[in-house]
Amino acid sequence: MPLGSYAVKYTNKLDQVLEAGVKTSDLLVDQSLLGELDGAGEIKVPKLTMDGLADYSRANGFVAGDASSEWETLKLSYDRGRSFAVDAVDDEEREALLSANLMGEFVRTKVVPEVDAIRFARLYENAGTKKTGSLAASGATTKAVRAAEDALEDAGADMGNLVLYVSSATKGALRDEVPRSFTNSGDPDSRIYRFDDIPIVTVPSARFKTSIELLDGTTDGETAGGYKAATGAVTMDFVLMEKSAAKAIQKHEKLRYFAPDVNQAKDAHLWQYRLFHDLFVMDNKRGLIYAYTATAPTNPTE
Repeated sequence: MPLGSYAVKYTNKLDQVLEAGVKTSDLLVDQSLLGELDGAGEIKVPKLTMDGLADYSRANGFVAGDASSEWETLKLSYDRGRSFAVDAVDDEEREALLSANLMGEFVRTKVVPEVDAIRFARLYENAGTKKTGSLAASGATTKAVRAAEDALEDAGADMGNLVLYVSSATKGALRDEVPRSFTNSGDPDSRIYRFDDIPIVTVPSARFKTSIELLDGTTDGETAGGYKAATGAVTMDFVLMEKSAAKAIQKHEKLRYFAPDVNQAKDAHLWQYRLFHDLFVMDNKRGLIYAYTATAPTNPTE
């Protein structure tokens, strides 16, 4: 395959890797909202408030009500990127294996975890309910998840559009606590995919923090870039939410490739990757996100 075709081939492939790899793919917004983002990555959404019903008087008619609108600004916050130079001779000696695998592994091991970590930290930041309590007692996990269900149903959530994000420990506890029956027709299977018909998504603990710190990739000691748990952050046990409560947006994902003959800086294949994205929670949807942690985070902003 000619080197010049790498960028087109890999751009399509990276889109697939990112969408398949993230645990929060259910929250990706449709493309219609993306078209409304201006060049600065900002849109304004009208938020309506109005009075409820009043008694109708046969003598005086209707009671006057009030309806007003204010603008809620949504601005993309995360503009991240990285470039890699692969020496032409090194790549030849490895039969192009380095170029062939570099960007796929980069997205799988670096981009996908960071995107998820940002989104889950945003969900916790904007959750209408943040519950803390020990899940050590027998049956405590099931009770906690059912309490979250009750809270969301009481908040008017569409119960057919929920998703349950869980840590691996919470997933294990649910497997132990949810009753099952086994037959002799096959091997016992204790896997659990749904809870009260709500799909379960297991999230690696490194991505499931209450808050994170993004590394700029240039500061001494942080040149590797990426992210880390913020000071005082804790791993969440679970997040139960209505999917419509959050809108994950990838406005710009771009992979650029420059062959060694084009790259003026080095005799090297140059790869550049950029992702401009965010996750928004509308003010009137915060009550549809319920986050649970065993211990409370100690971040100053929490």
